[in-house]
Amino acid sequence: MGSTIKKFAMAASVAVASLAGGAAQAQSAFDGFYLGAFIQNDFAKAAGLDGAVGAWAGYNYGFGNGFILGAEAEVQYDWATSQVPAGSAFTGLVNARAGYAAASDFMIYAKGGAGFMSGAGFIYDFGAGAEYALGGKYLVRGEVVRVMGAGLARPRTDFKLGVGYSF
Repeated sequence: MGSTIKKFAMAASVAVASLAGGAAQAQSAFDGFYLGAFIQNDFAKAAGLDGAVGAWAGYNYGFGNGFILGAEAEVQYDWATSQVPAGSAFTGLVNARAGYAAASDFMIYAKGGAGFMSGAGFIYDFGAGAEYALGGKYLVRGEVVRVMGAGLARPRTDFKLGVGYSF
């Protein structure tokens, strides 16, 4: 009887260690510093292009079992925006991110934060996205973000596509 319990305990320990090791591996592609660039379009606009280009940099920390928290800063230039009278604007945002690495190379996340847009003032945003790690260091991502603020002509619904590199 004691031998059976020892075998069961050993098998359970190996299973738990395997699961913990898999979770650590699942978050490793997304842990640490990263940076990248993106293009976007505001699909809340009735017609035409309302595009921007930008860059982001951030840091993610994995808590185990695939759960990840991070902070990200982004800057962008809106070259054809209907949001401000000038028709173009610079935007800076700081966001918190909470994600889940569903696999070692795939993460889904939610984000939210605040920032400033020239010609519009204080803005805030929230959204969701997915990120895929190519070869461990290169990243591709897509996200949908809702941007609002008192100085905007209307809320934005931005779709962003980006590429990046993790360190």
